[in-house]
Amino acid sequence: MDSPFSKYLDLLWRMFEADINQLSQPWMYYWLLVPAIGYLVFFFIKWAVLTTPIWLPLSIIVRSQGDVWKK
Repeated sequence: MDSPFSKYLDLLWRMFEADINQLSQPWMYYWLLVPAIGYLVFFFIKWAVLTTPIWLPLSIIVRSQGDVWKK
C-alpha cells in the first residue's frame, strides 16, 4: 500500500513530465513564442498550487520563527 506522500510525489512527477512534454512540442515556438510564454505563466501558477502543501507550512514556520528572533 502506497503512502499519501508517495502518491503526492508520484503526482508531482507525472505533472512535471506532462509539462516537459508540452514544452517539447514544436508548435509552442511558432508565432514569436507566444504559446510558450503563455504556457510558462500557466506552469508557474500550476506549480505554485501543486506545491502549496510543501511551501505554505514552511513559510508559516519561518515567519513565526522570525517574529521570535526579532524580540
